[in-house]
Amino acid sequence: MKKILILATVFVLFGCFGHTPNSKFYLLENLKETAVVSTKNVNIAVTDIGLPVYLQKPQIVLQNGSSPELKISEFNRWASDLTSMLQNTLIEDLQQAFPNAEIKTLLYGSHPQFIVKVNIEKLSGWLGKKALLTGSFQIVNAQNKVLAEQNFAKKASAGKTYETYVKAQSKLWAEVADEIATRIKGLM
Repeated sequence: MKKILILATVFVLFGCFGHTPNSKFYLLENLKETAVVSTKNVNIAVTDIGLPVYLQKPQIVLQNGSSPELKISEFNRWASDLTSMLQNTLIEDLQQAFPNAEIKTLLYGSHPQFIVKVNIEKLSGWLGKKALLTGSFQIVNAQNKVLAEQNFAKKASAGKTYETYVKAQSKLWAEVADEIATRIKGLM
């Protein structure tokens, strides 16, 4: 009985003195002003962004180069659904590039002039190394005819913290938005 009481006391003490780190939450953000590409009135829709399944979680996932090892950070998380953040940030960037345009998510029954489809293959990196963003995008019309398509592979220094990693990914995503805006302008 005395041993049980001592063990119970030890567990209570460790429970009282143990410390769980606070979670930190991060948003992708517009880090720069996107240059105005065109002031024409145009209707653009952005579909859901395609992401690998392993990225469809609240935790930030890191991958070191082509290593199969993934680091899923329990205490460093996206503040919102990553697919929605990517889509909303892209819409904001395109709105800066086309200030007179109507740009929104693709709605059922709508017939925009241009529909942007993006598929991300890798949104990865490692702290203290590089951030990597690869994938492709298509610009199609309302009849789903492909008007333009392009692959992208972007790299930037990731920094040594999750904050700098997220800023690097935000910068890379803005570069992709610039490329999409340039391709749309070429189709106008």
